[in-house]
Amino acid sequence: MKKLFENWRRFIIKEADEKIQAGENIVIFSDWAQGHIRRGHTEPGQGSIFKKVDMSAIIEAIMTAPVKGGGGVYTTTAPQKIGYDLVLPMEDAMKLPDAQQVPVQKEERNGPVEVTGVTTTASLKDFETDQLSVVIRRSSMQYVPDSLKSDPEVIAAEKEGRLYGVLSSWPGRGDVPMSSEWAGKWAVVLPS
Repeated sequence: MKKLFENWRRFIIKEADEKIQAGENIVIFSDWAQGHIRRGHTEPGQGSIFKKVDMSAIIEAIMTAPVKGGGGVYTTTAPQKIGYDLVLPMEDAMKLPDAQQVPVQKEERNGPVEVTGVTTTASLKDFETDQLSVVIRRSSMQYVPDSLKSDPEVIAAEKEGRLYGVLSSWPGRGDVPMSSEWAGKWAVVLPS
């Protein structure tokens, strides 16, 4: 029955706050986080981008993530090339063909952050990846959407330290720090 529900859920994902079981933990995948992924990871300019945002693939990655402690960035391999890894260490970005630095705005929970972008004549196809990263952090009721604040499972998970929330997801590497921590060491690649 559980497998039937998981397969059904994969095809009927709605744009709404999601409560996902990841081991013994409850992970909230809020409408805000889903919107952030759609706004910031679908067109070149803010970071790595999906070919097509597939929330069911992200939910599957959340369900299988070995979430513990304060959480972290969890990276899995998707069954196919799902997007383009467009965030690189600055030294790698500057080695790209015809690399030029430009300012870029990224979105974080607390608002926009200016970082360095690097334009290049390399093709978007050169950055194709099958890696999928998801940021999952320990959470509290302060960040739980109103639609789930009275859910008994959510309340219990928070009391027991098992409540987490998704902050973002993107195709590509998982070792990228928050954009407000880049300090010129990372760059958004803007291919031709």
